[in-house]
Amino acid sequence: MGIHVRAAAAVVVLSTVALSGCTSVGAAYAVLDREAGARDEVPADLPGYAWDDVDQATARFVGEDEGTSLWLARARDDASACLLAYADEESWVLGCGGGGALFSVGGMTGTFTVVPDGAPAPEGMTRISENVYTASGG
Repeated sequence: MGIHVRAAAAVVVLSTVALSGCTSVGAAYAVLDREAGARDEVPADLPGYAWDDVDQATARFVGEDEGTSLWLARARDDASACLLAYADEESWVLGCGGGGALFSVGGMTGTFTVVPDGAPAPEGMTRISENVYTASGG
């Protein structure tokens, strides 16, 4: 085997190893893979722009905290998860984080942290669902 063939083979192996770490957001959040039910419907009074970067059809209800309803959804790029925190048509926030990493969303509706499946609970936070925690004390 010539030196160029070995180098090309090494690049293919290293690329495969590097790319095997890339997964879709569904792998990090099993709730997004379940069938949608009636409770998963998001509020109809959200403005259309709220869904510019989020796939509304993937939204799954994950709980409530002090009058704020919470949904996880996939971003349109399928590399991020998004959390909708909705109290009413004027008090809502929708934020996304990527790569199966912890991210937080906050506003008038409260502060919420999203973690991937199997991740430890964020210190000092109260669990709402397997993936969502709040700083409010629940």
